Amino acid sequence: MADHELRLLGKNESPAAGDSLAMAFFNDPLLEFLQPDELKRMEFGRWFMTRGIDLCRRWGESYTNSDHTGNAGWLTPGNTTISTWRVMRVGLLKLPLKLGLGGFSRFNALDSTTAKIHKEVMPGPHWYLLLLGVTPDLQGTGIGSSLIETGASQASEDGRPCYLGTMTESNVEYYTKRNFEVAAEFEIPSGPKTWAMIRQP
Repeated sequence: MADHELRLLGKNESPAAGDSLAMAFFNDPLLEFLQPDELKRMEFGRWFMTRGIDLCRRWGESYTNSDHTGNAGWLTPGNTTISTWRVMRVGLLKLPLKLGLGGFSRFNALDSTTAKIHKEVMPGPHWYLLLLGVTPDLQGTGIGSSLIETGASQASEDGRPCYLGTMTESNVEYYTKRNFEVAAEFEIPSGPKTWAMIRQP
């Protein structure tokens, strides 16, 4: 049964959330682009997503349910630029070792392109939905919608917009139904098409 009772992620729960997010993103263009090798993707995904959700827990809000099958990581206003210092704090400087030079080059292309578009379309204070994932067996049960509202409702109360990026075309319709609009459509060099989306308060 799907668990819709959400709470803030605890200090030592990032690995459990990372495991679930790796499952949710296994066939997503993001992880496919960063780690094309299916045999290595799950292990990398666990490591990468654990650090991503921990980044949000430290400089925003990370939400989960009792069994970590649904997770969302938000960066709050004033914290939506991911600095080198913050990358260091969560251990992401090990990316070259995890991906090799080719994979790290792909990550840099992704990071620089998405950061540029993010800054262009959303220059003011906002909430940034960096990560959202539900394990495949529970997708379509409404957990994702509940996770979106954890941050989006707070943003609306504050009069702030929300921002996200997705590399999955079917997600565009999903987020559109939840009051997001496409602000930009672009391609990562040698990588997937990406949509930047904004939800106004």
